[in-house]
Amino acid sequence: MKWLIPFWLALTLMLSGCASTRWEVESDVETYATAPVIALGSSFRFERLPSQQQAAPAEVQDRIEALAQAALEKAGLKRDDANAQYSVQVGVRSTTVTDPFAPYPFGGWPGYGWSGRVWAGRGMYYGSGTRGLWGGMPYAPPRTLREVAVLIRSHSDGRTVYETHAASDGLTRSESVTLGALFDAALAGFPTPPSGLRRVNVDVMMPP
Repeated sequence: MKWLIPFWLALTLMLSGCASTRWEVESDVETYATAPVIALGSSFRFERLPSQQQAAPAEVQDRIEALAQAALEKAGLKRDDANAQYSVQVGVRSTTVTDPFAPYPFGGWPGYGWSGRVWAGRGMYYGSGTRGLWGGMPYAPPRTLREVAVLIRSHSDGRTVYETHAASDGLTRSESVTLGALFDAALAGFPTPPSGLRRVNVDVMMPP
């Protein structure tokens, strides 16, 4: 029965790994900042577009702003609705895509399907996409395309002083963890980010 020892050891390691898994979220980030540079420690409050104010359910935007607030505070800002120096608008877009040209191992044509939802901001709308399926079953697992946007304006004159976007596609299971990592990536280098499109990787701990 000695052969059982490696088996149970491997099973134990596999189950312990399922409890908490480290994941690297790779993002493409593009940021635009104007002078003067936003001072660390400055205060902000969130503002919503009419579409965000009327979106249902309302708590969706609350969750998005909570993720963005954690990243903003990590970057050096602080939320103070009563004495805000800057207003912040945030948006999220998430779309799930299955590759129609993925190989199907059991013969037949690959299937195709997609679904999407756009949560808020940057000219986005809130709603549900459609789904479709043709031919055989798709072989490749679906990939989720996610994008976050952060827009910071001077509260005194409404001038846009900071704009940043982060986009990623992957197979991560947790929407909130991945979106939190995208907000962190979008604010990497704040308040003086490098110019141009760049790749930012953020390590996260995925839930079991």
